[in-house]
Amino acid sequence: MRVWSYAKILTEVLNREGHHFSKTKLEQLIIAVFFHDTGLTRTLDASHGKESREICRKFLARQPNLLKDHFDEMLDAVEKHDDKSYGDFPVAERNQPDDILTMLTVCDDLDAYGAIGVFRYLEIYFHRGIPFQLIPVKVIVNLKKRHQYLIQHYGDLKDFILAQQNRYQFTVDFYNALGKQQHAPDNISPNEGPLIVANLLLEKVLREKIHITEIAFSIENLPLDEYTIHYFRQLQSELK
Repeated sequence: MRVWSYAKILTEVLNREGHHFSKTKLEQLIIAVFFHDTGLTRTLDASHGKESREICRKFLARQPNLLKDHFDEMLDAVEKHDDKSYGDFPVAERNQPDDILTMLTVCDDLDAYGAIGVFRYLEIYFHRGIPFQLIPVKVIVNLKKRHQYLIQHYGDLKDFILAQQNRYQFTVDFYNALGKQQHAPDNISPNEGPLIVANLLLEKVLREKIHITEIAFSIENLPLDEYTIHYFRQLQSELK
């Protein structure tokens, strides 16, 4: 639902800029958004888009009332939304702002920003077996590609970009700080800052299977530092 909320915002912004969406186009966007990650029920790796495409294709085959125009475009968007090599494209390769793949990719990327983004990265990389020590570096590289793609295609939407900038920076700052903390001298306490946040998320949500919306209640009686308290307050705020 969060990705759809970003899609609605982006659609409204583009509409004000003169990009008008037909009923069919909006229908395709809605379907692409709601099916893009269904493949994660079959595989957690970066190729889950292919599984999502197949699930979506089977759904569409059972919907005779849906217009068949541009189904391939929609299915391609579902499959390719998580191709993070996009950051290597030259700036000249700029898609139309209302292109389904571009919109889906950006809206999915926006869910990787903020306190929620901190958790999403940790969750995905944990399940993919990436060593904890390597996660900060991999996140920063991936985040920069996401943000580059956003600016490349929607940089003209100044207010929209500005609204996402703080959320992007929150995630960047967290993982930069976590990387520094991991390599700090042994006399630096690991019981504060990003390291304790990451350990709590790993322990409570990913190992004990406490739902992300309930984690604040499960840690409220723990002696936590101000950084950690601020993070979980921010997380709760974003989840509302």
